[in-house]
Amino acid sequence: MKATHGQQQLLLKYYELQLEERRTVKAVKELSERTALRELEAELLQSSEVLLNAQERYEKLEVEIARVLTDLELVEARIARDEARIPTLGNAREVDSVKSELEALNKRKELLETAELELLETRDAAGFEVQETKNLRAELNAKIAELEALANVELTKLQSKVSTFQVEQAATAGQLPADLLAAYERKASRSVPIGRLVDRSCGACGIGLTASVFDEVKATPADELPTCNNCEAFLVR
Repeated sequence: MKATHGQQQLLLKYYELQLEERRTVKAVKELSERTALRELEAELLQSSEVLLNAQERYEKLEVEIARVLTDLELVEARIARDEARIPTLGNAREVDSVKSELEALNKRKELLETAELELLETRDAAGFEVQETKNLRAELNAKIAELEALANVELTKLQSKVSTFQVEQAATAGQLPADLLAAYERKASRSVPIGRLVDRSCGACGIGLTASVFDEVKATPADELPTCNNCEAFLVR
């Protein structure tokens, strides 16, 4: 394939620009998928369920505490009433009956007070979980906002680079003969189309040329593009 030294260098540059464009497009795709953000958003969604459950537990405990306090008030009121009645009673039997009721009421009071303390501790734990989950969600939202902003800035940069590479490719392709570019595209459709000859190795496939093939390549006229006998890529000397 005929190609001046300058055209050979341009063709290699064209390939390198395509390579850079593909890498950048891949980076754009990966950034657009925003895996790290998706993970944070999944964590945020999970924390919503945790927060909802903790808030429901807290509210139920508040209702239960209110019920216990109401019962406690009723028991204390009955105790106070019975204690006030005892001095007014003249019958020993009635006094014993009231004292027996007072004993039962005081036991009920102790049970209610114990239940209240246990419920308060459980409610405080639920309240702590609610606050901790809210703090976590605030941190996650801040991280998501920060990553979103950084990702958008980086995405703009990468998209700009893609456009630049495409413009440079078009300018480079415009300086190449049509037949040379067509031959390049045919090779590119199969594998790496071109590589620089480094020492005795093909820059496209990395395999070293045999002594006889290397001599043939070196002997090829400067305005001819030799190919690798292994991968058939153009070799730029």
